[in-house]
Amino acid sequence: MLDQLSRLPAQDLDLGAYKSDFQDNFWKADVTWKLERQVTFKEPSSPSWVAMAEGEWKKSLRLAEEMRAGRMEHQRELDRHGIVQRRIRFICEPPTPYLQWELHLLAIWAELGEQIRILPAETISHLETRSVLPEVVVLGDRSTSPVMYDIQYTDGVLVGARKFTDLDLIHTCRREISAHWERGEDIRRYFPRKIRYLPPPARQGV
Repeated sequence: MLDQLSRLPAQDLDLGAYKSDFQDNFWKADVTWKLERQVTFKEPSSPSWVAMAEGEWKKSLRLAEEMRAGRMEHQRELDRHGIVQRRIRFICEPPTPYLQWELHLLAIWAELGEQIRILPAETISHLETRSVLPEVVVLGDRSTSPVMYDIQYTDGVLVGARKFTDLDLIHTCRREISAHWERGEDIRRYFPRKIRYLPPPARQGV
C-alpha cells in the first residue's frame, strides 16, 4: 500500500501547516514510525549539513556532535511521555554525501534512544516498479488516534506533506513499515562497520 499513497486522496499541507499539525499530533502518540527512502536531501537550516555541503567535513561532524545535548533533552521528553520512536532507513552503497552525513546524525540519535534500522534499497526493488517508496511518518498505534504523513519535497527541500487519517489505511501502511523495520540491521552495528571510517564526502554546494 505504501507504493500507492501518491495516488490516494489526502489533505495537502504546506510547510507551516504540516509543522503545526505534526506538533499537535506528535505528543499524543505512543509509537512513531518513520520510513526514509530518498538518499539525497537538502537541509539548509542545519549548520552541520551546510558545512558538509561546502566541503568542511570536520566542521560538519563537530557541529553534528554539538547537536547531541539538544537531542538528549528531546529524548528525555520522549521518555517522560512514553513515546517510542522507530525508523527504517533505506541506504545505497556507496552512500551519497547526504546519506553519509545523515547516518552520522542517526548514529547519535540511536545512542540516545531512537530505534533505527538499516536496509539496502535493493531489498524493495520489487515494490518500486513505478517510483520509489514515499517518505512516510506514522504517529500513534492502535491505542491512539493515529495520523500519517506522506512528506513532500521539492528539489530535496521539505515543502509540506499529505495527511491521511483513514484508520484502515494507516494500519496497513504501519504494518508494512514495521515489516521493513523488523528485517533491518540496527544502525549501531551497521554504522561502525560501513560508515564511520569512510573518507569525507565530495563537496556539494549549498
